[in-house]
Amino acid sequence: MQDTAGVIKRTRNAVRDFCRARAPGLVRHVSTFHLTEDRKLLEMVILTQLRHDPAVKRILFVGCEWYTKPYESLFRSKEYWTLEIDPGRRRYGALRHVVDALKNLTSHAPPDYFDAIVCNGVFMKSAIETREEAEPSFSACVHCLRPGGWFILGWNDTDDLRPYPPSDSPVLAALTRTSFPPLGTSEHRTDTSYRHTFTFYRKPYDEMP
Repeated sequence: MQDTAGVIKRTRNAVRDFCRARAPGLVRHVSTFHLTEDRKLLEMVILTQLRHDPAVKRILFVGCEWYTKPYESLFRSKEYWTLEIDPGRRRYGALRHVVDALKNLTSHAPPDYFDAIVCNGVFMKSAIETREEAEPSFSACVHCLRPGGWFILGWNDTDDLRPYPPSDSPVLAALTRTSFPPLGTSEHRTDTSYRHTFTFYRKPYDEMP
C-alpha cells in the first residue's frame, strides 16, 4: 500500500511539475497546482522577507499570471510595480504596471530606482530565450536597480528550459551574489523536477560600468 501511495504521489507531482513548467495557464484549473515548492518558497520566504525589509521600498516584479495577482496586497505599504510583455495579462498586474519587454525597462523607470527586482520564471526558452534578449534585459534591471539593491532571478536549471546558465552572463557577473538572509545562501535549488533555482544578487555600491 505504501508503494502504491508513493507512486501516486510521484505521478501527481510529476504532472504538476510538467504543467507548472510547460503550461502554467493550465494550473489555474486545479487550485493547488501552483503551490509547488518553488512557489511556496517565493511567496512565504522571499517576498515575505522583502515585505519586512525596511530598506526595500520600491519593488518590481517581472512576469504576471493569475497566481501573481495577490502579490500586490503583500506590499501595500510599499511602491510595488509589475512588468509583463503580454497585454492580455494586464489584469494580473499591479496598479503600477508596465506592458513592455524587460529590456525596455529604462524607458519606464529612472536609474537607481528600485530597491528590489524579482525576475521569476521569465528567463526560460518560452519567454526570454536568447542571449540577445536576456543580456539587455539584465542590463536594464541593473541600470534601474539602486546600489545595494536586490536582483532575484528564478530560473529552471535544466538544459531544455534555461537559455544558458546565469553564471555565463557578463552582465550578472558585474553583480555580487549575496546570501539571502532567511535562506543563508546566495543560490537555492528547489526539489522540483525542473530544478527551479533562485539566485540572489546585489548591485555593488561602486559605480557600475
